[in-house]
Amino acid sequence: MGTFGIRTAVRFGDDALESLREFAGNRVFVVTDAFLASTDMFSWLRDLLGPEVTVFDGVEPNPTIAQIGKGLAAYLDAHPDVVIAYGGGSPIDAAKAMHKAALDHGRGAPQGLVVIPTTSGSGSEVTSFSVITDQVTHAKLPMVSPDMVPRLAVLDARVVLGVPPRTTADSGMDVITHAVEAYVSTEANDFSDACAEKSAQLAFAHLERCFEDGHDLEARARMHNASTLAAMAFDNAGLGIVHSLAHALGGRFSVAHGRLNAMLLPHVITYNADHNDRAAQRYAWLGQLAGSSAMGTRAGVVSFVSRIGKLNAKLGIGPGLQQCGVPAEQVRPWLDELAAIALDDGCTATAPVRPTHADLVRLLRAAL
Repeated sequence: MGTFGIRTAVRFGDDALESLREFAGNRVFVVTDAFLASTDMFSWLRDLLGPEVTVFDGVEPNPTIAQIGKGLAAYLDAHPDVVIAYGGGSPIDAAKAMHKAALDHGRGAPQGLVVIPTTSGSGSEVTSFSVITDQVTHAKLPMVSPDMVPRLAVLDARVVLGVPPRTTADSGMDVITHAVEAYVSTEANDFSDACAEKSAQLAFAHLERCFEDGHDLEARARMHNASTLAAMAFDNAGLGIVHSLAHALGGRFSVAHGRLNAMLLPHVITYNADHNDRAAQRYAWLGQLAGSSAMGTRAGVVSFVSRIGKLNAKLGIGPGLQQCGVPAEQVRPWLDELAAIALDDGCTATAPVRPTHADLVRLLRAAL
């Protein structure tokens, strides 16, 4: 028996942020980062929420266990009625981890967790996942719990207008990777497929527009929707070894998660298609949704890989880690350890091909 669930209410559209007025007058604990907390949009949002707002703006990229501890202390001191995460994947993941820890101590906000994503990428606004970094070992620690599913996601494209092109590219390729990996997952089903297919179609049609003109409101809104749809797909179907390898690499080297996904995706598609006919057929169909007219499965896979490579190039994403300022000689000594971490990653469990340690080493070498 399969199960598919969407447990988060999603509010979207031109005035979606206005709906937060329902929390005005409550004790609100907002989790964000220092930059976002300094913006005019955040000031407007804070005024909308009323006087009883506590802000924790100490979240940094790849939030660590230590950051979560500091945020949790502030959370418990605030005694909030509701927690609002305002930001990209890092503030959202941090807020989820804080909220889960507070719940475990019987101190969770009774009105739950509300998420306002300010990038179109992680999809964390509708998932049960959070990724925290161990500051000692640098390992990425994926967490999963139904307690971390937000009660409400607010999708308002105004908060992503003007996001820098590099961030737009990285987060957008994260969306595409989520959709692609969920679609070929061993746990994929008709319901997750519908979300993944629509997400891929939207992302391939609108990501370049967002990159070229950050104030294209229509394109931003469609990418925002694509991000959430992809997350609905992978929260129910799982991911694959693109994410396993990206988690391992991101824990050791300072490269954006979405950029790692973008570099790894063509190599993993080729690997999976060579070893699994079902995956190959699905990749070929996604290629058609992305605009390919290639006939036949093998030609469709090749065309899809080419489409992703060309999109990466247009977005300024190089084909390997060296283009991200990480020399190959720095990575080579870590290949065995990185492959071992990726093999043990939870995302590997739903990959269409069960890789060996040697397979993962070869894929890492290909990304150098």
